[in-house]
This record gives sequence, structure tokens and C-alpha cells, in this order.
Amino acid sequence: MSVGLQGMKGHKVAVEANVRVDREQFVIIGLPDASIKESKERVLSCLHAMNLEIDMKKITIHLSPSDIRKSGTGFDCAMLLAVMQEVLDKPLPIDDSTCVIAALSLNCELMPFHGMIPAIQQAISLGFKRILIPSIDVSFLRHVKNVEIVPLPDMHALISYLKGSRLPDYLITPKLAIVAPAPFDEQTSTDFSSIRGHQDAKRAMEICAAGGHHLLIMGPPGCGKSMLSDAFHTILPDLSLDEMVELYGIYHLARENRGMSPRPPYRHPHHSASSVSLIGGGTFPKPGEISLAHKGVLFLDELGEFSRKTLDMLRQPMEAGEVTISRVRQSVTYPSNFILIAATNPCPCGYVGSNERYCTCSSRQVANYRLKVSGPLLDRMDFVLALHSVGLKEDSEAETSASIRGRTTRAREMQRARFGKEWLNGFVPFQLLDETCGLSKAQIEFIQQICFEKKWSNRTQTKLIRIARTIADLEGSKFITESALLESVKWKSMAPKLHISSVLVGE
Repeated sequence: MSVGLQGMKGHKVAVEANVRVDREQFVIIGLPDASIKESKERVLSCLHAMNLEIDMKKITIHLSPSDIRKSGTGFDCAMLLAVMQEVLDKPLPIDDSTCVIAALSLNCELMPFHGMIPAIQQAISLGFKRILIPSIDVSFLRHVKNVEIVPLPDMHALISYLKGSRLPDYLITPKLAIVAPAPFDEQTSTDFSSIRGHQDAKRAMEICAAGGHHLLIMGPPGCGKSMLSDAFHTILPDLSLDEMVELYGIYHLARENRGMSPRPPYRHPHHSASSVSLIGGGTFPKPGEISLAHKGVLFLDELGEFSRKTLDMLRQPMEAGEVTISRVRQSVTYPSNFILIAATNPCPCGYVGSNERYCTCSSRQVANYRLKVSGPLLDRMDFVLALHSVGLKEDSEAETSASIRGRTTRAREMQRARFGKEWLNGFVPFQLLDETCGLSKAQIEFIQQICFEKKWSNRTQTKLIRIARTIADLEGSKFITESALLESVKWKSMAPKLHISSVLVGE
């Protein structure tokens, strides 16, 4: 048995072999790609190196299920074992609870391959009890229970292990450490205490970090949008061990460097980034920026400079927490549960509504600039803030990022205990939120009345409940308090008018 990958999702692959006396031939069937077809020479070379007689034999290897495309070199070792089961006088003791994930060298060494880490993770989730892998450092999987993960250097050691021999320590000591630590450096990150003023923006960011909400900041150039956004990731709580391993697997598939860091990722793509680089894709689909920002922050600066088509592609992943990329050959799904922080100028010159400089843009130019961000995308933003420039006076109320991070961590622990999963208020299914949020009948009537008066949509009503629940978590309250509900209404009321009709009539 082995494991195949489609994106980050794994499936069981049964590797069967048939060896019979016939014209000498080696055939692999079951929709293999080019890299698997090349496995023929690696397997044959290892068979010769192990002095196994295959002259005048036809070898047929079948990768089942045969209607799913297979890719990568991770089936090499399973193919060799399948052939050996047919050739050896006494078959090796391998049952269906054992999974083999390894590539081969020409001299029988077990080699790591691209996509191996996600394959190991999926083998664990598929229920295998024993996983045979190349000699790598698997200390990052030390928290996994009831699964035996066995790093082995070569086929000789693997066969000895299967026959019940105890391997010497120098053979089971990993040769290759593939996980490099990447500690969080407080010195190189912008701390919240170094940002003067902007108390409303800091409070909104604290709520976003605690509940997984999305934020759009508007303001003239130099008012502090980018500085606040760069500091946002410093108030996010640390990742759990399972989240670190999942994120490491995503970066491994994307061929990006990231160690087993407990800090959430922070991605800041340029506004010239294509939709493929942002969402993911290609001939053989790779994870995009939204997947690399999984469990972390995706910061889009100069939002008005992105193409509208690219921005509209964010709508479905923002709600679903994953993105499905469909191509002719395959369809893959990658996780994309991120917090979107977006910053934009209010117009092309940046000074409409400013008290510092006159705006040189016409109403039509402002309207066209804001049309880049569609109404449905704006409706998915939980917070929309208008920022203005502040002075350099001392801010006695400024808190450090570490202090705020303590509160957001406690709030997330409450959500984890309430929902029983790694869900946050910002994206938990509404039915579960409704069952656990603790809204009274009077509070529900208040939300319906205020939304009717202000002509707010049903999504806005849901958004008010989600934000109020997060504020109550920050307060440490089991139920949504009156103050939390009023504050959530205040945040929605503070949002600047962004509708195009308001721009054209000069509001």
C-alpha cells in the first residue's frame, strides 16, 4: 500500500505486481505520469543490485485505483516490494495496515521526494498503523499517537526490519534533517507600541486577530495603513502543532522555504501579482498566496491597483476556507483559511476627503478606481475603516504586541473550547455559531430592528453576531453582552460610504 496526492488530499494506492515467464518487459499501468514511468529503470536497477533473477520475465505493475492519475516518485519502493513478493520464495510479511512512501536510488537507497511530507500526513489521516519512509527527521510528528513511523536508509534495512530483525542505532538515526526552525523575531517586526495614535484601528485589528475577521483600511498616503498592517501578524496567537505541520506541508508542495515555526505566516504579494500566483494553479497546480497565508495573514496593499478579476477570485475562498483549482488533467483542493487585511487609497491621487491636500481626481476617476473592488467583496469585509494622519505626540495608551497577543490567545482558546475544532467566530458555520453564541430574544430583535432601519443585508446581520461574539470572547464573557453588541453595531456604522453612486453625487 502507498499514498497518492491530489493537492493536499490523499488517497490509498494499492500497488500490485504480476511476474510471469514471457518476453522480457516491464510495464506500469494505472494512469502513471512521466516520473512514474521512469520508475521502471530505478526498480530494475535495484532488482539487479539485490541479485534477484528476472531474466525472461514480464513484469506488470498496476497502481489501483486505475481511474485516478498518479504522479511523483513516491511509489518506487512500493513497486519494488510488490515485485519482490512475486519473485522471492518466501513473501515478506506486509499487511494492508503498512504503508510505503519512498523513492529509490539506483543502488537501493530510500530517497525523499517532492510532496513526501503531505503524503506522510495523509497516510496518518487515512488510518495506516505503520509507515515506512526514507531516513529523515520525523521529530515534528512526535505528537502522533498509535502510528509507527519508521525511517529506513535502504532496501536491505527495510527487508531486515520486515523480517523482524532489530536494526542497529546507526541505521535508524535520521541522516537528513528536513525541518529547519524559524523562530519569530520580535526585533525585526513592527510592534504595536511603536505606532502612535490610531486607537480605533488597533482595537479593530485586535478583534480581527481574535476572531479571524477581514479588514479594509482606507486613507491618504502616509497615514499609517501599511505600518498597521505590517504589525498585525505580531498580535496573532501562536499556531498549534497540528497547524504547524499542515502549514509545513503546504510550503513543501509550493517549494517555498519555511521551517516549523509557531508563528502564523504573513504574505504580502505585490499588486502586479497575477490571479494564478494569488489563487494557485498552473499546468500542475501549485498552492498560491492565499494557501501560503493559511492560518495567517494575507496583506493586499494598494487594493485599487489589483485587477478586478483577481480580487473577485478571493470571494469563494474567503468563505469556504479552501480553494479548488480545476484543470483538464486534474482538480485539486488546497486549504486557504486566512485573514485578509487590505489597504487602499480612496482615489487615484489618494487625497479625496483629505484635509491636507486637494484631490485632483474627477468623480468618474474616483468611481472607476473604486469599481476595482466589487460590492460582493466589500460585503465580505467585516471591518471597513477610514484612517487620517496623526501627529507624532507621545501615546501613553500604546500597548505592546505581546500584551495584545495574550488577549487574542485567550479569546481563541474560548472559541476552541466552544466549537470543539480549530474554528473561529469569523468563519465557523452559522448554525453552530447560532447554537452557541448565547443571544437573547431581545438582542435578536435589536439586531433585526437596527438592520431594517439602516437597510443592512442578511450577511451584515450575521456579521454583527460574529463580531459581537468575538468582542465578548475578548471580555471573557460566556454570553454576548449588551456592550459587545453595541460595539459591533458601532463598527458597522463607522464604515465610510464606498458605494459608487455616493461618489458620483459628491458625498
